[in-house]
Formats: sequence, C-alpha cells, structure tokens
Amino acid sequence: MVRVSRQEMEKSHRRIVDGAARLVRQRGIERTSVADVMSEAGLTNGGFYRHFKTREAMIEAAIDASFEDFCSALEARFQDQAPENAVAGYKADYLSMGHVEQPARGCPISALGGDVGHESQALKQAFGKGVRRAITSLAQGIAGTGDEKRAAATRELAMLVGAVVMARASDPETAERVLKACREDACSR
Repeated sequence: MVRVSRQEMEKSHRRIVDGAARLVRQRGIERTSVADVMSEAGLTNGGFYRHFKTREAMIEAAIDASFEDFCSALEARFQDQAPENAVAGYKADYLSMGHVEQPARGCPISALGGDVGHESQALKQAFGKGVRRAITSLAQGIAGTGDEKRAAATRELAMLVGAVVMARASDPETAERVLKACREDACSR
C-alpha cells in the first residue's frame, strides 16, 4: 500500500471541497453525487471516506467553501476601493447576466437557497452562518450604526438574491428585464 503524505492528503481534500463547492452551486445538492465530486477532483471514489465520514459532511464543507470564496471576493473590494464604490461594483456584478449564467462561480445563496431549505439542520446551520457572513461583509460598505448597516445589508442582499433567482428561472428577455430594473434601483443607492 502506498502511503500518502499529509501535504498530498490536504491537496486532495482541497480539490474535493473545491469541486463539491462548484458542483453543488451548478447542479444543486441533490444532483451532486460523491462520484461526480471525486471525478471533478481527479480522484477515485474509494478515497472519499479518507476525507469525509458522509456525503453530508462533504456538502457542508462545500457550503462553507462557497461562502468563503464569495465573501472573500466582496471583502477584497473594500481594500481596493472606497466603500460606496465597492458596494456599487459588487451590486452591478451580482446583477449581471454573467453571474446568472455561471452559478458554479457565484453566490451560494442564490444557487442553493431553495435546496438547503429541504436539507438537515446541520446544512441549514452552515448556510445560515454563510448568510450572516455575507450580510456582515456587505454591511461594511453601508452607512449607519451597526444595526442599521446590518438591516440595510440584509434587505439589499435579499433583493439581489431574489433578482438572480428570478432571472435564472426565466426566459432571457424576462431575465434581463428583472436584472435591469434591480440594477437601476440598487445602483442608485
């Protein structure tokens, strides 16, 4: 039997989690199998249980990774731009056809929100933690007291998510109409 170094094990684990994060956002939780994830990671199915006890544990890790990627990208905007510019750019990107057409690389809330509602409390906890982080991240660029910023960020995020969900579920003409209306409103604030 060939022994795998700790570094190789960590690299493999990261490939599994990254692949799962992409696939669950692209396909949904139910349509993402362990075999698909392992294939995406370039590994065999047999190695899965060296990394996770259950498929649900892998999905939870994928949710965490999805929010980490998504929120880190938003937070990075605040390092390079004035808060109001960072938020405006974020909203414009969020409400784009590119985001609508590429759920695997986008917001886990709009990609998985409907799915997670039918899942276990553990997955709902992981998702809720990610939603809270997204709200906190967005609130960095909003004026007001802490509570006012969180409330405004919550409303803003709910509108953004709703717009993308509607656009993804609609024909192209309706999708563009929804995105345009929300961009005009969101980017004017």
